[in-house]
Amino acid sequence: MSSNSNRAASEGATPKSQQTRERIVRAALDAFATYGFDGASTRQIAALAGENQGLITYHFSTKESLWKAAVDSIFLEFRRELAERVAVLADADVRTQLRLLLIFFVRHAARRPEQMRLMIQEGKADNARMQWLVEHHLKDAFAIFGSILDRAIEEGIVPAAPVVHYFYILVGACSLLFTVAPECQYLTGDDPLDPAMVEAHAETVVNLILR
Repeated sequence: MSSNSNRAASEGATPKSQQTRERIVRAALDAFATYGFDGASTRQIAALAGENQGLITYHFSTKESLWKAAVDSIFLEFRRELAERVAVLADADVRTQLRLLLIFFVRHAARRPEQMRLMIQEGKADNARMQWLVEHHLKDAFAIFGSILDRAIEEGIVPAAPVVHYFYILVGACSLLFTVAPECQYLTGDDPLDPAMVEAHAETVVNLILR
């Protein structure tokens, strides 16, 4: 069963069944982000969700279908929020667009660190799952951010360089602090998820790119 079929089936589910499905997806996202696809078991995911393992098969048929549902759950949220901000900023100058999108990326990374943890797990492998993730979710985000970076380069707001370098530099700059939050807290005694620290990090990233 494909992720589309899973979503279609869930639309006609009872409220209780839908809640069960959502608990399983949340648990799966956490497990896949922490242990990777191969390291996370459906038994472990069921335990995290507080559900019977058989319900995973009932709702998702396969582990890969569950993985796709978990990926969809966080990336569709991210893409929706990104599209909303891009629409609001459509008439703004490029510097303002870039500044506010960087702040958005930092805040999102702090709120949903499991997204980048999942990407680190999956990005290491050259396989069909990685290809699916790129085609279904990453290409659109890269195109949106890349077009803004292209214009920023054209206007001399940032130094000329291939957009791909900016993309990965900024993804890391915006998210790494929260991806390895426990390390940071042990190292410094500071909680990276403290709202004041999140805002300070956003300001630092913006100041590094836009002087």
